[in-house]
Amino acid sequence: MRKNSKVVVLLMAILAFAIVLSGCTRVDPGHVGIKVNMAGSDRGVDKLPIVTGWVTYLPGATQVFQYPTFMQTATWTQSPHEGSPDNEEITWNTSDQVTVTADINLSYHLDSEKVPNFYVQFRSDDLAFFTHGYLRNVARDAFNNIGSRYSFDDVNGPKKEEILGKVRERINADVTKYGVIVEQFGFIGALRPPENIINSINLKTQAIQKAMQAENELREAEAQAKKVVANAEGAAQANERLARSISPQLLEWRKLEVTDKAVSKWDGRRPMVEGSHSGLLLNINPNQP
Repeated sequence: MRKNSKVVVLLMAILAFAIVLSGCTRVDPGHVGIKVNMAGSDRGVDKLPIVTGWVTYLPGATQVFQYPTFMQTATWTQSPHEGSPDNEEITWNTSDQVTVTADINLSYHLDSEKVPNFYVQFRSDDLAFFTHGYLRNVARDAFNNIGSRYSFDDVNGPKKEEILGKVRERINADVTKYGVIVEQFGFIGALRPPENIINSINLKTQAIQKAMQAENELREAEAQAKKVVANAEGAAQANERLARSISPQLLEWRKLEVTDKAVSKWDGRRPMVEGSHSGLLLNINPNQP
C-alpha cells in the first residue's frame, strides 16, 4: 500500500512538473509579452500586464503573446503575375486624373508600452498579417487622400518627398494609438504611370535635350563670333597705332636710310638715266655687291 502511494505521489509530482513546464515560456530579448487571462473573474482584455524574461502561466486559463519591439521592414511591390494576390503595389489617381502605381518600402516599430492596445485591436501576434493587411490598407487610403491633391508632375518631380512625408504623417495619425510608429516610408524605383504618359515624358525629355544642345551650339557660335570681332578690333587698333606713329621726320629718316644704302652700293659710274627735276637717279644693280 505504501509502495502504491509512493507511486501515486511520484506520478502526481511528475504531472505537476509537466504542467509547470507546459505553463512556462520565455519572452526573448527585443520582445515584449502580454499575459491574457482566458478564464476566471479577470478573463478578457481588461488586465494585460506586460511581461519580459521567463513567464509562468496556467495553460488553458492564461496565454502569453510575444511581440518584437525592434524595427520591422516591409515592402509592397507589384507581382510579376497579373491578377496575383501577391500584388501589393499602391495605386491612386492624381489631381490631373493620371493613374499612378508604385512599389513601397517602409519601416516601423511597436511601442512596448502600447502593445496591449495592439493586441486589443488585432488579437494576433502575427505582424505579417498586420503589415500586409491593415497597415497597407491605411497607406493606400492615405495615398488616395493626399496623392489626389497633387498633379502627376508634382508626384514625379519636386514634390515627391513632400507627398511621402504627408502620407507617413497620415498613417502615423491612424496607427500610433495602437503603438505602431512608422519611421521610414518611400518609393522603390520609379513610379509607373500609363503608357501614353511615359511616351509623353520621353518626348518631353528629348525636346529638352535638343533645346539644351541648340542653346550650347548658339553659345559656342556667339563665342567664336566674339573672338573674331576681338581679333579684328585688335588688328585695327594696331594699324591705328602704326599710322599715328608715322611722322614727317620718320619719313625723312627713311628716305635718308634708303639713299645711304644706294650710295653704299654705287660703283662710281655715271648713271645711265638722269632726271631734270628729281635730281640724281642712280641705276643700281640690285645683284651687285
